[in-house]
Amino acid sequence: MNFMSRFFFIILICFVSLSHVKAQNVKGQVVDAETLLPIAFVNVVYSEGAGTVTDIDGKFEIRTNVAIQELRFSCLGYESQALAIDNFVGGKVLLHPLKYRLPTVNVLPSENPAVAIMKRVVDQKVKHDPSHYNPFSCIIYHKMTLDFDWPADLNAEERRELKDSLGLKDDSYLFLFESVSEKKHLKKGVEKEKVISGRVSGLKDPMLASFPAMLQPFSFYDQYIKLLGYAYLNPASKPGLSAYQFILEDTYVNLEGDSVYYISYRPGKGKNFRGLTGAFHIHGSSLAIQTVSATTTGTENGMRLFIKQKYQPLQNGLWFPKQLESSLEFGRIGVARQFPLPMIGKGKSYVTAINTQAQFNPKDFDNVVMEDVAISKSSPDVGVYRYEPLTAKDSLTYQLLDSIGRKNHLDALIKTQVSLIKGYVPIGVLQFDLSKLIDYNDYEGLKLGAGLYTGNQLSNKFTAGGYYTYGFGDKASKYGFNLSVTPFDEKYNRFYINYKDDVFATGSFEFLDGVKEMSSERFSRFLTETMDLSAGVTTGVNFKFLKYFKAGLYFKKHSIEPLKPYLFEGSDVLAPMFDLQETGVKLKWAHKETFNHTPLGMISNGTNWPTVWVNAAVGQQEFEEMFRYSSFETRLHKRFNYSNSMYTTLRVEGGILSGKYSNTMLYSALGSYKSFTILVPYTFGTMRLNEFGLERFGALYLSHGIPLSLNTDKRIKPEIVLGTNVVYGEAPDGISGLENGYYESGLYLKNLFSNFIFQYGLSVHYRYGAYQLPDAMDNWAFKLGLEFAF
Repeated sequence: MNFMSRFFFIILICFVSLSHVKAQNVKGQVVDAETLLPIAFVNVVYSEGAGTVTDIDGKFEIRTNVAIQELRFSCLGYESQALAIDNFVGGKVLLHPLKYRLPTVNVLPSENPAVAIMKRVVDQKVKHDPSHYNPFSCIIYHKMTLDFDWPADLNAEERRELKDSLGLKDDSYLFLFESVSEKKHLKKGVEKEKVISGRVSGLKDPMLASFPAMLQPFSFYDQYIKLLGYAYLNPASKPGLSAYQFILEDTYVNLEGDSVYYISYRPGKGKNFRGLTGAFHIHGSSLAIQTVSATTTGTENGMRLFIKQKYQPLQNGLWFPKQLESSLEFGRIGVARQFPLPMIGKGKSYVTAINTQAQFNPKDFDNVVMEDVAISKSSPDVGVYRYEPLTAKDSLTYQLLDSIGRKNHLDALIKTQVSLIKGYVPIGVLQFDLSKLIDYNDYEGLKLGAGLYTGNQLSNKFTAGGYYTYGFGDKASKYGFNLSVTPFDEKYNRFYINYKDDVFATGSFEFLDGVKEMSSERFSRFLTETMDLSAGVTTGVNFKFLKYFKAGLYFKKHSIEPLKPYLFEGSDVLAPMFDLQETGVKLKWAHKETFNHTPLGMISNGTNWPTVWVNAAVGQQEFEEMFRYSSFETRLHKRFNYSNSMYTTLRVEGGILSGKYSNTMLYSALGSYKSFTILVPYTFGTMRLNEFGLERFGALYLSHGIPLSLNTDKRIKPEIVLGTNVVYGEAPDGISGLENGYYESGLYLKNLFSNFIFQYGLSVHYRYGAYQLPDAMDNWAFKLGLEFAF
């Protein structure tokens, strides 16, 4: 009896315990104790080595048959906290941010276990990298808010007064974006993401809705992670293993019984490269990234970006992105200075409708990897795809800002700003070309003018217009007319015809899309001293083919009049006028170059391959007799990036003239020397303008950049750039050539000063070799470096 009583009592205890354990289902949300915002990827450990991790909304749920006595919460940057299960009643768990920096950790000579794990992760990355998966598709819902980055010592009343002064409510955001994108992936390097729907508070036209989709990459496996326009070395890469310091912060067993390793990382002490700081959750059995957080070390142009990604295992064993989070901090620089406080944008993205058995036609994939079609009238309402209902604060933001937007015509204001960035001002169905408004060069002096063209409001299939300019230095008028037809949706495919009575730099030549819009190479026009007048008609067609090729075919018939004696002739006599007819082709090959199609137009993402240009032309010139000639120019450009953020830039170009031709045709625009002037890259800084006239030449431009102070919050991050330029060339009889080679080397201290628009630097260059000048100081050139900061 006594035995039976004890047995029954034991069974009863076990039954009650099991009943209690089976009934245990613990839910909650972890938030920041100061801001009350959710904290993603917090470790939640509930028994010996067993635990889970919060999602990007800070939420967690535990279902277990193990008796839970205590919950332990830990996360990088926050104080750890332990709660007895009896004191946990659900709801919010508050974690307090750490008020100090983590101390330096000294790893003993034995192998760091975190590094050993990360090596295995890198070895398995091809298996888990979504870019290596078979064709797939998915839908991504993006939501982003923009608000002030409130200081901790600002009370609620002060916040309310500040927002009231801006016409806003304390319980609304400054801005709210929503967008939905459809991502299609065929194979590595072949994919397309379309923004199919969007909404922006205060605007009817969702032209800015694609912004949240561009903040971070879809996955975290590439060797370089592109953020804020810069390439950051991925800690989960072979070079990253030696560049970063890894610490195994914690290990726990998840609900499925698999080990999960919590590993933090930061740039190694004394390492100078563009790095990240953050942490991984590594799934033990598969060695896949389960979650990752990353913060840009230091700021870039006053901005700092913090991202988080969470992955989920699919039934076929593939790990796929599930949730993405971003936080973009804007410092008070540039246009942001007009606001009383710094701003912060917080975004979340949810990946749904995953199809890993998708079938696509390869012809549907071009080199446009991001395309915004949300502005289409047929685009669906974003509410159809909304991952979660709008909060009361979201709804109030839309209601308030939509009202302000209608009252203040924000759509028209944003469209005008976009037009200004593109270089024109809309005037009804016309557009005023700002590039003709004011300009300068050493030949024409100050140049004023106007250009007027038809805009998209009249037709997006053609553009017609003209321009007029007047130079106060040469006291001459110039003008031109242009008609451009784009019959297809692809804007690059176009037919054109133009007439110009204008000047051009003597001895210059151009490649197809050879100079980027914001490149300091364009400053060369300011230095031009010798120009020729060209009057005539040019007609042609530009088109794309074979995905990565661009081509231009043209015919021109011009009259050419030299306006100034050429320095390379050594004479005060003007070269004779002549009539010219020329037919030519221009090619550009940028293998694997991709683009984002945005409201600002096509934005290039660049390419890791060399870019090649080729020009070929045949023509005839007539003055005293008929001369027939042919010309050929080519260029190759490549930038080599290294894991330590150093880089090498190589450009090789050359040209050949054959037959009979005027000296006006000679290649003479290779130099950019002034005693002190603006630095123009890919020119000879110590060579006088039009100092040499060449009928054939080959030039090499080689530079190596060494960035400094990358992993700091310093606004100024200088670079040392070492460069050497070399050119060999032949000239006609009576004109000095460069058969013995022209050499110069220089030192460029880049980004010594900066503001929101420009970066400033100083450079010095020295001329040596067979063409060194007798006076020692004449071989030196000193220049001001001026580059766009974006």
